[in-house]
Amino acid sequence: MAILQSMWKKLSGKHSLGETAQLSSLTTPLTLASVSSINQTKEPGSEKYSSLYQLLNQRQIIEVKIEGSSLSYQTLVLAIDMQRGVVWLDDLFPTQHMLEIGDLITVKHHRSGEQLSFSSPVLAWGNDYGANGLAILLPQQALYSPRRKSSRADMSEKSNVSLKLRAVGHEPLYASVLDISSGGLRASVPGNLLGQLRHGALLPLCELTLSDELTIRCSARVRGFRLLRSPHRHTQISIEFVDLPVERQQQLQQFINNVVYLYQPEQRLRSA
Repeated sequence: MAILQSMWKKLSGKHSLGETAQLSSLTTPLTLASVSSINQTKEPGSEKYSSLYQLLNQRQIIEVKIEGSSLSYQTLVLAIDMQRGVVWLDDLFPTQHMLEIGDLITVKHHRSGEQLSFSSPVLAWGNDYGANGLAILLPQQALYSPRRKSSRADMSEKSNVSLKLRAVGHEPLYASVLDISSGGLRASVPGNLLGQLRHGALLPLCELTLSDELTIRCSARVRGFRLLRSPHRHTQISIEFVDLPVERQQQLQQFINNVVYLYQPEQRLRSA
């Protein structure tokens, strides 16, 4: 705790962080109450952060993703300072070397079909002040919400849709799209590709042409695969889109909505 107190004293005088309003209040030493566990949630406004305090108290592992990267990391909540509007996280695992002050990270935690997710900028490094971890901005809220299930469109009869995939160290492959959602797709590739695939592997190339006006280009992550021998030998692959720009996500969702509405009336009647 003495290390954290010293760190906060030094942070209060670090001018490069002054542009962040929440850090402008770092003018007094860190108190034990400001970094202790759920017992201190009597502070005004702390009720909406009960989920964060629970993660802190139970030392739950949380997932971290860095904006612009497909890699995932793990960490713990070390401290919550309501007064200064800052959350301290433990060092990320595995070790990363790409983050800089001001970079945006997304924090996620799943429980019983619900997801807590928020994005915050990195404000400070603990090792600059004799401690572990990093400081991020306290979000406006941190609540669990039901995980949304994306609409999925059957594409098995649409021969004009093309897909090109490439695994690291291999030549591009052309696949047939079986179904698609805004988060990913399921495809079929001729032959046995089990030796080229592994769960969680990053595919640096995913090029999906849906029409003359809409082509999706991004990287993707392998979420599942299996070898089938009927009606011919082929490999089915399930992938998740990675780093898909928001504009393209919206265009893809609109495309899916149109397919579901125009070409799958039986499905709509069953779900009505």
